[in-house]
Amino acid sequence: MSSTIQAALVSSSQDKHLVESGEIPFPQITDDEILIKAVAFAANPTDWKHIAFKIAKPGDISGSDVSGIVFHVGKNVKGFAEGDIVSTFVRGGVSPEKGGFAEYVRASPVSTIKYAGPFEKGPLTPSKEYPAGPIDSYEGAASVNLGLVTVTLSFAHSLKLKADSNKAILIWSGATATGILAIQLAKLLFGLKVITTASPKHHDFLKSLGADAVFDYKDPEVVSKIRKYAQGSIAYGFDTISEEATFQALYDATEGSENVALDNLLGLDGSSIKTKPGRHVSFGKTLAYLVFGKSVSMGAEFKFTPEILDEYNQLWPKVLEVVPQLKHHKLKVLQPGFTSASEALNLLQSGKVSGEKIVWRAQI
Repeated sequence: MSSTIQAALVSSSQDKHLVESGEIPFPQITDDEILIKAVAFAANPTDWKHIAFKIAKPGDISGSDVSGIVFHVGKNVKGFAEGDIVSTFVRGGVSPEKGGFAEYVRASPVSTIKYAGPFEKGPLTPSKEYPAGPIDSYEGAASVNLGLVTVTLSFAHSLKLKADSNKAILIWSGATATGILAIQLAKLLFGLKVITTASPKHHDFLKSLGADAVFDYKDPEVVSKIRKYAQGSIAYGFDTISEEATFQALYDATEGSENVALDNLLGLDGSSIKTKPGRHVSFGKTLAYLVFGKSVSMGAEFKFTPEILDEYNQLWPKVLEVVPQLKHHKLKVLQPGFTSASEALNLLQSGKVSGEKIVWRAQI
């Protein structure tokens, strides 16, 4: 076996390409990691943001989401074996030794999903789009891990969801990759009434995933319509876009409900929006990287505490049980190989991706 592997590395000159294909030493795992031979990759906004916001350095391995086959297992790892079919989420863009867009990927069991057997579908055809559906391909598997870890951490720690069919969760922007997973888990694991927002073209699809009511987020009266529908039943709010305007709308739409917990993904809190005295609202902020056991500074400060991982680990096994019932987002398939990592990140950064996940295979 070669002493080097191919990977998508942060470019030293980012005028045209954020990442470029390069060689790195064959990775060595710790006793607490698994090594995965990559089969397929998926791109996420955090991948290009790590580069554009100068978190990543030239030569760091980019990429967060990957699926493949377990090649080696650290001696302290339980529940995984060589040959297992898996998908995982890692933090790319912070190290020249660890990242998702590589032939072999160092991964943590805490963010890894093991699948029961071979996927039904072979390689998906490049330059083609596939509808949302069951996780039955390596490409589909690669597309879900960051989203599932994020939603699990939010539901377990920030929002502390409880099963109650009389309570509702309001998911702002349910048609995002994170939103569709949040809808499914809120319904499957907690039986909550699910209220969400999206463009009208997505309404039927989101209802098929379990949403009880979907509102057009562009409707000037969307906030008042949600309040009228909810009738004070909203206990939780989850903002998948996490801009000040969307977080404000989430807060306003939950008025009339008591003891509401709100969460977002970009470090916003009560000081980021206009709040009203007398309301009982708690504010959380979720960052998936915290499951790796360290505090993170990304604009906002995300402090790790043992409680975070304890609560996550209580819910994660239940999430794994329902993975066979979940649907991934619509997939846009690029050509195999690491040059597609550059194309994927450029598409995301330029805002040319909406309502789909970009995926591609390792070089065949």
